[in-house]
Amino acid sequence: MGHSRVGALAAAAAVVALAAPTAAQALTKQVYMGLPPKAQTKFIDPKYDADAIDFFPHTATVHVGDSVKFAATAFHQFDLPAKGKKPVQLLVPGAPIANSVDAAGVPYWFNGLPNFGFNSALVSGHPPVNYDPWKTAKGKGRFVTYTGAKGVASPIPFEDNPKPITVKFAKAGTYTYYCDLHAGMKGVVKVLPKSKKIPSAKADAAALKKQIDRDFAIAKTLNKTQMPANTISVGYAGKFGVEYFGYLPKTTTVPVGTTVRFQMSPKSFEDHTATTGPGDPIKDANSYLGIIAASFFQPNFVPQGVYPSQPFGQIATLTPTSHGNGFWNSGALDVQPASPLPDNASVTFGAPGTYQFYCMVHPQMHGTVIVN
Repeated sequence: MGHSRVGALAAAAAVVALAAPTAAQALTKQVYMGLPPKAQTKFIDPKYDADAIDFFPHTATVHVGDSVKFAATAFHQFDLPAKGKKPVQLLVPGAPIANSVDAAGVPYWFNGLPNFGFNSALVSGHPPVNYDPWKTAKGKGRFVTYTGAKGVASPIPFEDNPKPITVKFAKAGTYTYYCDLHAGMKGVVKVLPKSKKIPSAKADAAALKKQIDRDFAIAKTLNKTQMPANTISVGYAGKFGVEYFGYLPKTTTVPVGTTVRFQMSPKSFEDHTATTGPGDPIKDANSYLGIIAASFFQPNFVPQGVYPSQPFGQIATLTPTSHGNGFWNSGALDVQPASPLPDNASVTFGAPGTYQFYCMVHPQMHGTVIVN
């Protein structure tokens, strides 16, 4: 073999050697469980009090053998079920409620019914709770390979810096994953054969920006929504999981004897309550409402936060002495078709005064009803 032939083969081998690692190297793309932190700052601005209940980007495309790193932001988690299976059930019934009484010492109507709490499969120990909406995943976290034979789910991100979870996809296909905390929140991973082209990093960045810009345009409009008379929306949702976290209207003025309806927004992925009573759950965690609200971030809930203060369907007359301390609660509300929870609750205001309402699930939500 001549020297020129050997030289040509050597040069070709060098090119292959340089190219091979790049072609064979597994790629890892990132998905945020909730808005990326910088975008979250815009949405949560008091002018909007909004969030986007989605994965960012909503769709990630990788090759077989590549991975997706799921990083928690705010209060979301990730659940990729086994093939043909459903996501993990978020809430599970516990022991029957016993000896639950109001501030006047009167037993609540829901004694004997099951209490509820988070599924232990989604709770990692008993970590301290961080309400910070800007917290993000830090550290190495878990690494798993997904084949479809076994599901993968991350724990509820109670702690300050929840660990990320990186999933390697071993088979081609289109995979839908979920947030167990927010029914309706889901994302997609498309896994293509190595022979197919996938979006570049630049294309992924453009798609992510487009998704954020679209959602922010919706977020800026939600708190301007007008409600019918004597109706208060508990939160308000637009398309694509974009939600306003507040009461609409923020302040309502009615005469004594008025019945007001608190209702969920039809597109909402959230659970909310309309609750009034002693204390500010944000400023005073040890107050009556503060204790109830804090329980929604613990493995087991305080039952008077989950259940309405009156039996389902009954319209109570609210005064400053209701239940001994002016307490009234709609109970947990949502709009999911498979949920047994109602999507509205009504109360009649029986005495003049200023009534402060909070959501026990999202205590930053605050509204006022002034009764003349």
